[in-house]
Amino acid sequence: MTSHARNAAGGQAWFGLIIAVATFAASLFLWSDALADEAPATPEGMVRLSEINEGALLLKTMEHGVYVPAPMIATDIELDISGPVVRAIVTQRFENPSDAWVEGTYLFPMPEDSGVDRLRMQIGDRFIEGEIHERQQARQIYERAREAGQRASLVEQERPNMFTTSVANIGPGETIIVQIEYQDIARLNDGQFEVRVPLAITPRYIPQDVGYLLAATGSTRGSTVPDAQRITPPLMLPEGEPEEGLRLPVTIRASLDASFELGEIASQYHATLVRHTAPGEASIELANGPIPANRDFVLTWQPADRTQASAALFTEEWNGQTYLLAQILPPAELGADTPRRPRETIFVIDNSGSMAGTSMQQAREALIFALERLEPTDRFNVIRFDNTMEQVFPDAVDANETNVAAALAFARGLDAEGGTDMLPALVAALRDKSADDTTRVRQVVFLTDGAIGNEAQLFEAIHLGIGRSRLFPVGIGSAPNTYFMSRAARIGRGTFTHIGQVSDVAEEMEQLFTALERPVMTNLDAIFPQGAISEIWPAPLPDLYYGEPVVMTARLDNPQGVMILEGQTAGATWREQLSLSEATQSSGIATLFGRNRIRGIEETRFQGASMEQVDQGVLQTALDFHLVSRLTSMIAVDATPARPTDETLVARQTPNMIPDGWDFEAVMDDRMVPVQHASLDPALISQLRPGQDPDAPRLDENGLPLPATATPRELLTWLGALLMLLGLIWLMTHQERRLW
Repeated sequence: MTSHARNAAGGQAWFGLIIAVATFAASLFLWSDALADEAPATPEGMVRLSEINEGALLLKTMEHGVYVPAPMIATDIELDISGPVVRAIVTQRFENPSDAWVEGTYLFPMPEDSGVDRLRMQIGDRFIEGEIHERQQARQIYERAREAGQRASLVEQERPNMFTTSVANIGPGETIIVQIEYQDIARLNDGQFEVRVPLAITPRYIPQDVGYLLAATGSTRGSTVPDAQRITPPLMLPEGEPEEGLRLPVTIRASLDASFELGEIASQYHATLVRHTAPGEASIELANGPIPANRDFVLTWQPADRTQASAALFTEEWNGQTYLLAQILPPAELGADTPRRPRETIFVIDNSGSMAGTSMQQAREALIFALERLEPTDRFNVIRFDNTMEQVFPDAVDANETNVAAALAFARGLDAEGGTDMLPALVAALRDKSADDTTRVRQVVFLTDGAIGNEAQLFEAIHLGIGRSRLFPVGIGSAPNTYFMSRAARIGRGTFTHIGQVSDVAEEMEQLFTALERPVMTNLDAIFPQGAISEIWPAPLPDLYYGEPVVMTARLDNPQGVMILEGQTAGATWREQLSLSEATQSSGIATLFGRNRIRGIEETRFQGASMEQVDQGVLQTALDFHLVSRLTSMIAVDATPARPTDETLVARQTPNMIPDGWDFEAVMDDRMVPVQHASLDPALISQLRPGQDPDAPRLDENGLPLPATATPRELLTWLGALLMLLGLIWLMTHQERRLW
């Protein structure tokens, strides 16, 4: 009986071992068969390391050993500056390093008030001029050309400072050049001109607390960000960037004709070479070759004699109409002897994860500088926010020594983490419990990088809650959301200040508080001769602060006579007269007028205009002035098909660079893959593209379309090994029993 049991146990052990070996062998067969099948058939548009025979940037995929060659994009920017008018030519070279036919997409920044009015596509030595169309129509033309194998390029506006270029049917190893032109204006501040060329996009946070947004603003509109996927491109982490060379190189050249004798010309963040070619003229280029697209390029210049008047008029004849640009800086002694008025200042500081690193340091330093500048006659409060909100005091308090010390201790302890739910802090800051107080000027100083995607809800909240307050956004970091900052300042009747690095804090905050402490010029108006003007933008003209220029555009019926600018300050009248007939002839003024008109029409939505009225005005203006806008796009199509009908087209979105000084790990999780989606809403990372078939190749966290695996071969292999191990243990155990 015992012998029979031992024989049975031994037979069971051997049976288990045979099953384990058979399972293991079967899994190896399936694995090797799968490998044999896929080795020669790499997924379309992807490569293996063994297939690479030249330098290329490869993005990892979820498929082991399979990579995606990233489209390389090089950008050349030429600036032609005449007086305050800037004409920019942006040339983007899309290089396809793979052996597949590719559709490349690149989301890139632009100056928030620029007018994009020209698109050209170069193929070999041929240039194809772009046409302006209603946005949906342009998209349809592009998609038809893409499916037909024709080369095509499409430029679309996602935000006034964020555009997308799509290029279809880039052949294997081919380069297609897309050239975009825009009109801009140099900003004049405290006697110094400045041109900013945005090169990086700060990733946008997408708020999810829909119920609070609706309740806080009183809006009946949906509070989500419906185009979140379009404004959150993939990001290349620093460790994924090439060790040598640049993935997104940028070259910049500028020619400057200032119309006055030039003083210092400088770039705030990049080394430049400056050559003075003639009195009042200079050429500028980068000193050390191409730069990475990870921080804005800022060029400044000033007159040799800073005491001269900073007033100028420019006109352009376009399509039978005369367009005017006026830029006037009031005299520097404006209000210099006026006593300082007591203020109620609410400081709001963004300590969300996107501010981590040098941005948080800049914001802390700026807040500390501002708190130390308070006078005992002032009142103040400090609010900080990430995805939560905290007020230092329940309400504004006197700026006595004890309260200021408590606020300084709070400021020094701030660190960056969490999401960017800006709206609760904004609503709290605008809540004015002393609306009838006429003894103090109420000001809200808002320190943030503006890394949000729900700008429309914030603009509406500012319009509804501004009251007697004035809003002063302070943009922090190497690439702040200047569209949000500048428009928030206009709606909030304040000014926008940018702090690009820690060394700028003292100077920029000094200028800001000099402006805040001087009296506001109100009732600013432009008076034209009878019958001279037909339309002016912005309308009405904004309040004016010390050192801030008046910049306006107009369409004239009769460019003759004298224009008068006047405003009220401290009980006195300020006045400036300029002759229309002596205006300098220039180009691009009509484009700037059209862009200002679109901006003004867009902002009427926060003043009660219906979306139908806004859309109608924006669309017609954009078509009339040949401008890319929210409702219009530019499309260029090569009539000759290029891609063979039997070749598959692979879609690629080029990852953006992390902005300089930005701490990626502070706002994302710890998955250190080379590319991450820029959206700070994790739900978007795995979301399918709109209209995508659920059975189509899935997206990984990089936003790249990847094939799903066909068999669980790794699981089968490990299952076989486990069964073999169990079988061996069982056999050895029963063998030991037979020894006893």
